[in-house]
Amino acid sequence: MKKLLLGSTAATAAIITAGAVNAAEAPIWKLAGNANFQFYYVDQDFIGFDTSNGDLTWAATLPTPDVLQDHDWYFGVDEAELQLDVSGRADNGLTYGIKIEINANTTDGSVADEARLQLSGGWGTLQLGDEDGAEDIMNYGGETLMGATGGFDGDFDDVLIRQLPIFPSNAPSYPTIAGDTGDATKVSYFSPRFSGLQFGASLTPTPNNGDDFKTDGDWENHFGLGANYDNAFGEVRVRASAVYSAASDAAGDDEDTRAWSIGGIVGWGPVSLGANYTDNSDSGQNSGSGDETSYWNVAAGFDTGPLYLSAGYFESTKEHGNGDEDSTFTNIALT
Repeated sequence: MKKLLLGSTAATAAIITAGAVNAAEAPIWKLAGNANFQFYYVDQDFIGFDTSNGDLTWAATLPTPDVLQDHDWYFGVDEAELQLDVSGRADNGLTYGIKIEINANTTDGSVADEARLQLSGGWGTLQLGDEDGAEDIMNYGGETLMGATGGFDGDFDDVLIRQLPIFPSNAPSYPTIAGDTGDATKVSYFSPRFSGLQFGASLTPTPNNGDDFKTDGDWENHFGLGANYDNAFGEVRVRASAVYSAASDAAGDDEDTRAWSIGGIVGWGPVSLGANYTDNSDSGQNSGSGDETSYWNVAAGFDTGPLYLSAGYFESTKEHGNGDEDSTFTNIALT
């Protein structure tokens, strides 16, 4: 253990000092950020559960009136971030970089959002730290084309009231593959792109990040694998992807994660069409329940330069192993 720690310290020191000591060019520092102020007007019908007569029936009632949206219009500061990027090139041709992204929103409980080191060369790119994995960033689909606040892949949950059922029967609300590791601490490798084709892989030991790596979580040993294609033929641009997500359930009471997703986008001038299908199977469901989830989406985008228009459709399903009627969720978005 002592030898391993010393080796890790030496490697880290080499990465940090490479730009200052052996640089072929001075490191470049970039500080960027964003903040937005949003106005919402919300009009929606609420559908909940009524159990007053002893039966489970649908009713336009809200059991918790304190979250009812009576005000109709709202102000919001949805997101504010600062991002520091440092990049440089050493004498041996190795390109290195550091990225630190900080949440500056006043209601966000965390401070650092992403923090990772990056090494790259003719052999590809290696990322180490808190960053999205290959199962996410290599995936294409209709969600890639949605504009404004993201449509069915965006901030609609900031205003949508969706009552959780008495039992966990909800179909997925977002186009997110099961086991998506988010910004959990990981190591990722991405190959160079050959004739439009690229491969990537990520290893995430636990769902934690930062100094919480010593704490075990609900799952362990996640592997994210992906391959995508991006090439242009005149005014036509073709993108396609296939990703796989796998992890073991640490507690032993849920099914292991085994999920896959395929998607693609075809663009011609200002017009683009995209679609995605994801099969989560029984990933993360109660062991032996037989429950399975999946989703698909389609979207179109039109880019005029100063104006971007998009329309998309998202539909998900949860199939119940006990024979109950499937649960579905549909989102139609115009942005």
